[in-house]
Amino acid sequence: MRLRLDARVTIETDEHDTIYMSYNGRMNCDKENANRFAKGEVIKAGDCYLVSAPTFQTKSEKYSWLNDVQAIGKMVEYKNGDHLIYDLFVVK
Repeated sequence: MRLRLDARVTIETDEHDTIYMSYNGRMNCDKENANRFAKGEVIKAGDCYLVSAPTFQTKSEKYSWLNDVQAIGKMVEYKNGDHLIYDLFVVK
C-alpha cells in the first residue's frame, strides 16, 4: 500500500488559541501491515513508513513562532480512525 498524504488540521490549544496545520507526506506499507491497518489494528513506525512535512498558521501571539516553522513528522503509532502519533522535528 502506497498513499500520498494531504491533510488539514485545526488545533485548539489549552489557552483556546487556534493553530491551523497542513501537511503532505507519504505512507508505505507491505501487504501484511496494510491489511492490519485496514482492520483497524495499531501499526508502529517499524511496520510502515509514514512521513509528513507540516507547516503551521496562527494569529496567536504566544504561538506565532510556528508561522515560520517547517517541520518533518515521522509516525510513531497509528490506528486507522482513532489516532495518529508523530514525532515532529523543526528543520533549521
